[in-house]
Amino acid sequence: MNWTKWLMKLLPNLVASISAPLREQLVKFAKQFREDAKKTPNPWDDFAADVLCFVIGIDVEDSSTS
Repeated sequence: MNWTKWLMKLLPNLVASISAPLREQLVKFAKQFREDAKKTPNPWDDFAADVLCFVIGIDVEDSSTS
């Protein structure tokens, strides 16, 4: 079994299935996490934040906090 493909299918569906208030908290956290990652010199922070945003379904190009 290809675990990567399985996880890439499962995670977005799981995130889409959680209740709206919790999803909003998760999106807010991910956006702030990405902004904080940009401020560090470690490129892996940016990568991790981009992956998190991808899994949650946040457009990486438009993930500024509002």
